[in-house]
Amino acid sequence: MHMTLRQLQVFDAVARHLNYTRAAEELHMTQPAVSGHIRQMAEQLGVPLIEQVGKRLHLTEAGEEVQKAALDVINRTEELEMRLADLA
Repeated sequence: MHMTLRQLQVFDAVARHLNYTRAAEELHMTQPAVSGHIRQMAEQLGVPLIEQVGKRLHLTEAGEEVQKAALDVINRTEELEMRLADLA
């Protein structure tokens, strides 16, 4: 399993908004690029992360776990950047 920080950031935005278009706007990406990142992550992990019921998106149980991990990685990366900036 190999996920990039960018994929985790994209997943976090989609998970927060539960909307590909809003996530794309936040990240200054196209909607197809965002959905492609999510599709690639699901393929890599071998489990669906998001399901669509009608027009609404919902995180699967696996998606909820990935969101928790994504937030942890993103927060730790931001902390590291601040600590390194303090040392510079």
